[in-house]
Amino acid sequence: MKKSLGVIMAALMAFTFGTASAAEIGNDGFVQVEVEVYPEPGESLNDMRRVAVAEAYRQLAEEVDELHVTSNTTVIKSRRASDTINISVDTILKGARISKVYRDNAGVFHAIATLGVYGGANSLAGVLLPTDVVQEDFPQPKMTSMESGSFDQGKSYTGLILDCRGKGLATAISPAILSQGGERIYAYENVPRQTAISWGMVDYSEDINSGVSRAGDSPLVIKAVSVSGGVDPVVSQADADRILAANQASKFLANCSVVIVR
Repeated sequence: MKKSLGVIMAALMAFTFGTASAAEIGNDGFVQVEVEVYPEPGESLNDMRRVAVAEAYRQLAEEVDELHVTSNTTVIKSRRASDTINISVDTILKGARISKVYRDNAGVFHAIATLGVYGGANSLAGVLLPTDVVQEDFPQPKMTSMESGSFDQGKSYTGLILDCRGKGLATAISPAILSQGGERIYAYENVPRQTAISWGMVDYSEDINSGVSRAGDSPLVIKAVSVSGGVDPVVSQADADRILAANQASKFLANCSVVIVR
């Protein structure tokens, strides 16, 4: 064992590492980190590959720890608060996969580590989201649908697209949508837990014209006015009422048919 550790440490010292891509929850529900390993002269390709893989796993674990669970909780905070959660997250991280390892034309080795966030009780979401939350009804709109702006009473919306571009929004396992008055109009306590941990509260997209299929063919599109706690979109009171009134007719929020464009 001591000899193996010495070999590993010597190999690590022989390479310089490139910066890893920052971990976020992608619109496919995965966290992905890519690392670059720059070799020193004389190092073998096998050593380069092995160190790249080890570094990808290490950096993925670090990045996952920094992920938001909610606006005021991160994975590492949850792990520190509970030995059970800490052990469970460690087990999940061991199941991460190296989705790609390759050497580029400059001789640099790249390794991409990938981990799914959702999928059921044994996923990150299943471990980190509480089990003792009683499901609550969605709030009622404060205005009638006729008073709440351009809401179309005759239209059946299939989902919600929230445009948060330019707001500096980060991803979270369990974000909420807030009105400007601070009311949580969409949150974990409003949806079936099994839906939230299997599919996720939201999808994230970088493009309002693509990666938004989760919201269906006839989505309600709303532009956020700000972001709270780094991860929770805030909408105007009129738009909050539009969302809640549309949801009363179509029930899309209970299905987590929500896409956030960043």
